[in-house]
Amino acid sequence: MKNIYTLLTLLVTSFVFAQTTIYSENFGAGTGSTNTVITSYGGFQNSVPITYTGNSDIRTTFTSTGYTGASGGGCLFLGATTTATLPEKFITISGVDTSQHNNLSLSFGHYNGVTGNSIVPKVEVSEDGTNWTSLSYSRIVTNASVWEYVTAAGTIPTTPNLRIRFTNPVSSNIGFRVDDIKLKGTQTLAVNNVKKEHFNIYPTVVTHGIICITSSNNQTKNVNIYDSSAKLVISRGTDKEINISQLPKGTYVMNVEENGVVESKKFIVQ
Repeated sequence: MKNIYTLLTLLVTSFVFAQTTIYSENFGAGTGSTNTVITSYGGFQNSVPITYTGNSDIRTTFTSTGYTGASGGGCLFLGATTTATLPEKFITISGVDTSQHNNLSLSFGHYNGVTGNSIVPKVEVSEDGTNWTSLSYSRIVTNASVWEYVTAAGTIPTTPNLRIRFTNPVSSNIGFRVDDIKLKGTQTLAVNNVKKEHFNIYPTVVTHGIICITSSNNQTKNVNIYDSSAKLVISRGTDKEINISQLPKGTYVMNVEENGVVESKKFIVQ
């Protein structure tokens, strides 16, 4: 009986998941004009809390092909910068929550606009948007303008607000395209409903679609909800409650972040 109780306790207090996709972006179908600047583009797969800034644009030319999962449609274009007096073309993706993951890896489709050239865009990650860490990767084929799917090497931090930046360095008139970005990681959500908690989250058995989330700070909280397969099903900000009426019956894990404090709790939709 004691062993059974211990097993049940472990099941209640922790979820350990295999590697899963945390964030993906295929730049939609290239809606709008042929060249649409990032700040005007409305075809991103992701919305708040994910944000996109930069001076690059989305294009419907030379779209992704030739690798498994190539989405075609729209792609990110990082235009050429030929002189140090001109700003480098870049995109910054912010708001990706990796706080409950490890073994993170970043992959994406890449197209080199000039044959016989091995120059590649810079890829960097940051926890605060100020200090950036470079990731490294290289093209397999350098003598042809073809799409390749690559995985960058380097350390990607676990943080409630990961920033990812692609930049075209000053180069000899070379443009690059990027598509089908995927950030994957192994999810381990430690959920302990017995310990002293920063947040008061209730009810944990839900029948009416509303979960209340309160704290002593009473500030806006970032809430991410995952289903039993570790898929992100809800991501939004709230002051005190969240509507989960669209979720089917099942067991979920809610990850709540406020001012750098992160806690997770299991709940059941009946």
